Amino acid sequence: FFRKSDLSDALKPLNSTMQRISSRTKLDTNMPGPAPLLLRRSSSINRSVGGEAGGSGLGGLPPLAPSAGSSIVDPNDIIPVEDADPDDSALSMSTHKRKTSGIPLDVEQIVNRSTEMEMSLGQIADSGDEEEGEHPLGGELVMDSMPEFDEMFCNEQGRGGSSRFFTASTSDFKNMFTSRRMSFLAVLAMLVTFFAFKQPPKAAEEVAATTMDRPMDSKGVQYGEEHMEVVGAPKEAHVHEYNKILFFDSPDKMKPMHSKGPVLFNSDIAGLYLFENVCLTNNVDALRYRPMETTLRGLIYFTDDKKMNDNSKRCVPCSNNQAMETWDETYADESIVGHKCGMNGLHAMYASSVGDWTSCIKQEENTQLMTQWGQTQSPTAVETIHFFKEPTFLLQFNALDMETSLFDMLMTYLPHWDQFRHEWDFPYEAVISHSLQGCLSHSHNWFCEVLHQMNAFGPAKEIPWEPDESTLYCFEELFYNQVGYQRELDHEGLVTRDILGDFREILFRKFALLRRRTVEDRKEEAAALSKGEEADDDTKIIFYDNKLSQLTKWNEMEALIEKARSLEKYQSIKFGTVDDFSRLTVAEQARTFNEADAIIMVHGEHMANAIFAVDGTKFVEVGCEVSSLIGNPRFMELFDGEYRAVEKCKGDEGTNVCVKCEGNGDGNSAFTMTPAAFEKMVDDVVKSLKG
Repeated sequence: FFRKSDLSDALKPLNSTMQRISSRTKLDTNMPGPAPLLLRRSSSINRSVGGEAGGSGLGGLPPLAPSAGSSIVDPNDIIPVEDADPDDSALSMSTHKRKTSGIPLDVEQIVNRSTEMEMSLGQIADSGDEEEGEHPLGGELVMDSMPEFDEMFCNEQGRGGSSRFFTASTSDFKNMFTSRRMSFLAVLAMLVTFFAFKQPPKAAEEVAATTMDRPMDSKGVQYGEEHMEVVGAPKEAHVHEYNKILFFDSPDKMKPMHSKGPVLFNSDIAGLYLFENVCLTNNVDALRYRPMETTLRGLIYFTDDKKMNDNSKRCVPCSNNQAMETWDETYADESIVGHKCGMNGLHAMYASSVGDWTSCIKQEENTQLMTQWGQTQSPTAVETIHFFKEPTFLLQFNALDMETSLFDMLMTYLPHWDQFRHEWDFPYEAVISHSLQGCLSHSHNWFCEVLHQMNAFGPAKEIPWEPDESTLYCFEELFYNQVGYQRELDHEGLVTRDILGDFREILFRKFALLRRRTVEDRKEEAAALSKGEEADDDTKIIFYDNKLSQLTKWNEMEALIEKARSLEKYQSIKFGTVDDFSRLTVAEQARTFNEADAIIMVHGEHMANAIFAVDGTKFVEVGCEVSSLIGNPRFMELFDGEYRAVEKCKGDEGTNVCVKCEGNGDGNSAFTMTPAAFEKMVDDVVKSLKG
């Protein structure tokens, strides 16, 4: 079962231990005390060879013990005395008598046994392999039995437990392999076999699969990740995946994509489109010039069309100089760039791969044209790619203008939202917004707070994004709500009175607004008041002059209001003012509009709060030039509102309700109003409320 050489190697540690014990028990002739003596060995040792390996030169004697001479030294005069009977081999070590030298017998026995053990172990190790030669003693060693432990070592008093050292025969030597020792060797062999045939490390594909559930940051770094690579593994093995997002640390590791779309998600309700395998970029020029815009995006459309890929301007988006209603329509810039321009808010660019697009936009001619058109895109040098596998909704709106956001995004999306919420079947699982990060949580941004309170996207979660110059965002399925599709509400039948009413009713509950939305509800509420209580029939008009603005503001408005309060005919009218809408929270703005029967204010984005006003509210916007989305007759019709714009005077100021403008008289100029014009304006509002 074992090779002889294995047995020799196994016994070497024990042999080394015995040598150390022997060396510690040997007598040093330089130390004071009894002189060394010749120790006799058992007669069982075969002395067929003598005079070798350090022997005494006498043919019948074995080699002397270490540090032993050929004579006995008299301790009295330190004169060597020849051993009287060197051949007295018949005396066993167990019956060896104390010599006249005076050395204690137990010390003599210790040295004799250690020397014999060293010789015996060497003979055992060498006898197993005939090719390794004879024993160093020059003779054959035969043992009748294995020594006991107390014969090999001394007890605490330095005395051995037995004075006799037995030798063993070959048959008794096999008794070393007891069942306990064989069990130990078997366990040892199993351990050696286990580590020798241990399976190699997992392939990179398996490593990637086992680490996909570990958390990471937006850069794809996973905690506790096994960074293991296998030579020859495919490129996908180096791609990390977390939360259905693939993270590529290099564009060349991404598989080629073929884009599809746009396709109308619902042919009965236009405005919502679906793309497949596309990437998004940001227009950085839109934030550099006024008016600033946060709705412009570039869309990289991947194709293997040879003619398109030979087009040197395939990666250049069209300018933003004209409205683009549909993807398939032809626009003027197509003759320059040689491809489709896209649609409002989403300008098309073409490429065969991410690397092809990156190299294309870096060409000097293309860079200059993009700068000239205000269409510089980011990222400019793609190093990493985030590829979203789950269906994602692109939330696109102008974060700097809440009125524009309301009409450009929400009026297009409301019919789809109404269908999704009734069926509770939102087709996307994630939402990403490059317009404003964190929009779906509680936000100080007016439009984002409205989206949050209405639960605009159901259970879909918002995906964070990193606005850097090296990360590109790509999508397996991208839903795009076309910006500006329903700005003028000119697509009839999409936003109905019921859809807008349900939307506003939800906001009334979420913001805990006191006044009921419809006229009928308010009448029922008034009739349900207990006896003795009177309803507050006073009409409330809210004014806003925007006096903290450096541009459009209504000078001397408060003086006009103070004069009107003193008039008898206005005693039942409550005049309220707002110092600065921008300092109010969204809920405070909502309550201000909800409490008013009429709103008279400087024209601006805060008119978007009209969605919180009750049905039948009157709205008046004042300015040198008024351009308002709220004033759309289609919008006012949806909740029985009434709108009027008061602009700069063009004739007799005394007979017309108008304003006198300062400066050049454009839409951003400050203005004033005469007391007569102000009084006539208030009279018209009160009359319309009572009529």
